[in-house]
Amino acid sequence: MNLIYFKPRKPFSFSTHPYDLGTFMGLWHNHDDNHFLLKIYRMDEKEYSDYYNYHLNYALENKLESEEDFFRHVWQVVQNRIKHYEIQDPFSRNHAIHRQSIEKLQQFQKYLHSIDQWNARPSHIVIAEKDELIHNQKQEIEKLNAELAELNQYEVSLKILIDDGHLPTFIHVIKQLRDLQLPSGRKLIKSDHKIPYAKMIAKYFSHGGKDIPIETARNYFVDKKGDVTIKGTSIQPEHRLFKIIPIEPAKK
Repeated sequence: MNLIYFKPRKPFSFSTHPYDLGTFMGLWHNHDDNHFLLKIYRMDEKEYSDYYNYHLNYALENKLESEEDFFRHVWQVVQNRIKHYEIQDPFSRNHAIHRQSIEKLQQFQKYLHSIDQWNARPSHIVIAEKDELIHNQKQEIEKLNAELAELNQYEVSLKILIDDGHLPTFIHVIKQLRDLQLPSGRKLIKSDHKIPYAKMIAKYFSHGGKDIPIETARNYFVDKKGDVTIKGTSIQPEHRLFKIIPIEPAKK
């Protein structure tokens, strides 16, 4: 059975699809591979998928057994033509054209690489790709392990305990620290965001022997209009037990 892989142009047709293969007279017998490649030479890379799938669908409609069979056929057609150009005389007057053709076919091969879900290409290519993937993954794992080891230096096995019922009191102290100013007028500590304070409290402190959910801590660091909390959890007067007062500079 002579399998039909590519859709031919109908002879003398004026309403042909741009991906159909052949001339006004139709498709020459056993020259379908030449016509398939001729379009690739003039085709933009963004069209590769549409072009490939156009002929794949035609082949499957015409009793081709599987998509893998079509892929293998196209791969072999492209690879054979690349080999053909590579053995041509490099000093011939067509050398520049041969080089351009190889570049276009290799570009199309990259597209075929990307859709090879069966590892249907030659084994040495697939093995080389997998070796490179494994090498890159090992490097990534080593990098992540180094980052994890660095992060583990900041992990704590035992958190600092805040006395039961006094989480608001502690947060009131932290809020005061945020507002402290140095003699220069600059703030002692500064952050453009409030979430670092909530994360610090949740990560390094516990309340009444239990972990502090980050959302619980976050609710204390919300927007205010004047002294009134717009949303979140406010600190009641009975929990404001401490006041940080700057030391007056000694008189000379």
